[in-house]
Amino acid sequence: MTATRFDRFITLRVIPYTERLFGRPDTSAIPILMYHSISDLESSFPHPYYETRTSPKAFEEQMKFLNEAGYYSIDLSELPAAIENETSERRPVVITFDDGFKDFLTNAFPVMEKYGFTATVFLATGMMGLKSDMFGGKETLDWNDVRELRKRGVTFGSHTVNHPILKKLEIEEVEAEVKESKIEIQSRLGEVVETFSYPLAFPEERGNFLKKYFGILERCGYRFGLTTIIGRVGKGDNLLALKRLPVNDHDDTALFKAKLEGAYDWVHVPQYLRKKCFGWID
Repeated sequence: MTATRFDRFITLRVIPYTERLFGRPDTSAIPILMYHSISDLESSFPHPYYETRTSPKAFEEQMKFLNEAGYYSIDLSELPAAIENETSERRPVVITFDDGFKDFLTNAFPVMEKYGFTATVFLATGMMGLKSDMFGGKETLDWNDVRELRKRGVTFGSHTVNHPILKKLEIEEVEAEVKESKIEIQSRLGEVVETFSYPLAFPEERGNFLKKYFGILERCGYRFGLTTIIGRVGKGDNLLALKRLPVNDHDDTALFKAKLEGAYDWVHVPQYLRKKCFGWID
């Protein structure tokens, strides 16, 4: 869990010195945590940066830390007001899960209830209740699971229908993925869906595509769009391109704390440059 790696070394060893010279990151910025699978399944990712799995043991340690450090979870609908409320002594955090894996129900939610947290789960509606190679062979939630979790305070958003690489699609296909998933979730839950999570790497370097993409979100009635851009959310940020902090099994307490407090935000610079120069997928 604590093996030496470049991003961890910079975050824990270098950033503290730069903070002494230039000041600490914006303390009013709010972290949005990005989880995927909560399981002990073997990982196929070659580097901790890409890992999307968090073990149940590590996840409980992270939720326990949030609780003991005075964090409380908020829904995305509460985010704008929380950003403006600089006088609050409490620490808001948004906890999100992409892909809608079944292990959210079995491994994550009981722990979150134990520590008084809730979450937003983003569903790829075409994968509901199935096992898919695209999702690593892991079972996803079914609609009965979703309805029961909703009764217990979990919020659901869209993650497209088929989890495609949107930037490779025709713009009409992008709109269909964004719109049809929203309609499906709304029909199943009987309530308005206002949140969308972009699948895979967010193409922040593609201005022309993003202009069309944001237009689609607005036409479809979304208020919030979540991305894989690394960082926390502060005043003036685009609510349709919200930054998040990836969390996984390799985040020990020191790195997890640093991410929450802004010491990991620097990673967005190399993340963006890599996309801009090479177009690599994170």
